[in-house]
Amino acid sequence: MQALAGYTGPTMSDPSLLGRLAAVDVPVHVIWGDSDGIVDAEYGKAFAAAIPAARFTLLPHSGHLPQIDSPEALLGALLTN
Repeated sequence: MQALAGYTGPTMSDPSLLGRLAAVDVPVHVIWGDSDGIVDAEYGKAFAAAIPAARFTLLPHSGHLPQIDSPEALLGALLTN
């Protein structure tokens, strides 16, 4: 836990992140599970909106770990242009 707290801070959040996302200049595809019980999909939409030309995909029937919850849907989203 100390290592995680050292990396993310005591609240596991970075209030300055959203403002820094506008500087991202590589292609970004934000993929979010529609049943994420830890972080609401509105956060993913906000991240995607803050990154120039980012794409956002909401995966149905997927939670916080889409690579486990719906690996086929995740792979399909990753391979879609």
